[in-house]
Amino acid sequence: MEQIIQLNANAKLSEHFTLGELTKSGNHPEVYNIPSHEAIANMKRLCQWLEVLRKRYNAPIIINSGYRSPQLNKKIGGVANSNHLTGCAVDIRVSGMEQLIRYAAILLDYAEESHQDFDELLIEKNRYGAIWLHFAVRPSGNRRKILFINA
Repeated sequence: MEQIIQLNANAKLSEHFTLGELTKSGNHPEVYNIPSHEAIANMKRLCQWLEVLRKRYNAPIIINSGYRSPQLNKKIGGVANSNHLTGCAVDIRVSGMEQLIRYAAILLDYAEESHQDFDELLIEKNRYGAIWLHFAVRPSGNRRKILFINA
């Protein structure tokens, strides 16, 4: 299959995060994954939080998954109402539980200090033992949902 080329993949959403990082389609480069202007605005809002995380952790933050088109979300088995579909969520790679807890603490501290809400902070683990931090911020209606999900 021919890989779909994303225009403006190097476009900056914030100082350290690019459109390409937040729209990469991983093992499915053949799937159309171009966000709308609204999704790009949502990703920029989310990147403000990621910049705080990067600065306080003092290391690059690696995104496993960001925006997902409906086609990509279906292909990877994402839930139908995923915040990834609107560019409001990222899955952040971690090297272990300690790093994951530090990331979560930084984001929770920032929410408290800045008086801003987030929608989801989920510690996720799949059946193979891989763990990651899912973090989402919506333009409005944030639920401040914190869960451990063991799939």
